[in-house]
Amino acid sequence: MRDRFTNEYIAIAFGVMLFVSGMMILLVKNWKPYVGGWIFGCLIAMAMFKLMFFTFSRAVEKTERGASIFVSAHYLLRLTLYAVVLAVSAKAEYLSLATTFFGLLTMKYVILIRNMFDYLRSKKGGRF
Repeated sequence: MRDRFTNEYIAIAFGVMLFVSGMMILLVKNWKPYVGGWIFGCLIAMAMFKLMFFTFSRAVEKTERGASIFVSAHYLLRLTLYAVVLAVSAKAEYLSLATTFFGLLTMKYVILIRNMFDYLRSKKGGRF
């Protein structure tokens, strides 16, 4: 199944991931754990975003009660996976917990900033 909407956001997040990784390599002395945590968090966030898309696209085909149970179970699964990712990052010496946490938030901020630019572009008549 191809989905241009989610793939577009994932591509933007991938670009942000590469840009921030490059900046960390240039600006931070001991950059390996920070970049490792950032990339780990970003990749997990992108995977979870795609998993959320698959969850909702399958939930639409179910009854109301079935969809509610299905979406709730997958929500709990995603939260558990986030907890495991943060626990692994906290235990691993080669990953930074802080950059992993901020990497997990990348998709959220990519969506918010992209939608803000789309809104501003529509207010200015397509020029921005």
